[in-house]
Amino acid sequence: MLCVRAPGRVNLIGEHTDYNEGYVLPVALSLELRVHASPRSDTHCRVYSELLDEQYEFDLAALPAPDALPRGFIRYVAGVAWALQQHTGRTLTGIEATISSELPIGAGLSSSAALEAAFALLWNTLDNLGLERLVLAQLCQQAEHVYAGVHCGVMDQVAALLSEAGCALFVDTRTLFTQSIALPRDWAIVVADTGVPRTLAESAYNQRRAQCEEAVVALRPLLGEEVRALRDVSPEQGALYLPLLPEPIRQRARHVIGENARVLEFLNALAHADAARVRALMLASHASLRDDYEVSCPELNAMVDACMAAGAIGARLTGAGFGGACVALVEKSHLPEFLAQAERYYRQHARYEPRLIACEAAAGATRCV
Repeated sequence: MLCVRAPGRVNLIGEHTDYNEGYVLPVALSLELRVHASPRSDTHCRVYSELLDEQYEFDLAALPAPDALPRGFIRYVAGVAWALQQHTGRTLTGIEATISSELPIGAGLSSSAALEAAFALLWNTLDNLGLERLVLAQLCQQAEHVYAGVHCGVMDQVAALLSEAGCALFVDTRTLFTQSIALPRDWAIVVADTGVPRTLAESAYNQRRAQCEEAVVALRPLLGEEVRALRDVSPEQGALYLPLLPEPIRQRARHVIGENARVLEFLNALAHADAARVRALMLASHASLRDDYEVSCPELNAMVDACMAAGAIGARLTGAGFGGACVALVEKSHLPEFLAQAERYYRQHARYEPRLIACEAAAGATRCV
């Protein structure tokens, strides 16, 4: 029996920048997913989810096409198998696997990337593939593109595989340069789940990505061929040229350009434990996601207000938006009062059942101890 754990992740800042080749600052969470698996003597796979009470089967020697599988967790598992086999030219070992998870589904904590990372590490170990973690992350991203139909960036998979305990992970998604950034020891991370399922996130995500690509096409004749992505547009250039773009393309580009700048400022603010600057940057990020990127909702806005009213250092929506969760940074000494006050405020302003979870910054996927 082989056991692998993989963390959920929350993004402290840098939302919707990863597929624009920009900067992100995720942190892996102490909330995690586990896979217990036994190898088989053939290429058959039987995978059971305890959380969903669902079981599916497929054969690695004749992997079904994405559309031949039901939507849900099994597409991610089969997608990882497909990506690993495509990359290595090998047929993987069949498994009997059970998935258990502490991650709330639909909260924007990237349970899908945790699932992908766990199975990638599982097969990498089981079949002695010898693949480095960054390669595994890229293959997991391919799996999500092809089998789940979500054209995600690589942030979630990199965070799930490369994070270090006690640190956030700065990622330049163009070069895939990563750097662990220590978090202040007296700050806690709180995941504030609104209870709103992210029903529009997938379709809207792909739409926003297409709109960003339209913005690049429109800006390239003005700024030169070196503009490959919105990451290549400075805030100064944006102020000058974005007014020439039509809405909503202008709004989408304005968010991404501003968000990349906020990530770089945030690194300096964290290094100095500058609570006032962290607060300003997180709130500016949320406002931009709400107004320019238009991926918030009344409940996410209410949760940010609840967190700030309860004394958070800073708070913002995290993940794709349209429901899911907010992330807040909170002084550990104030944590019990914060959790009670934020929940009470949110219940007064929203009809959904909240869930506020205090977390530590965890390591990326590993074999279970």
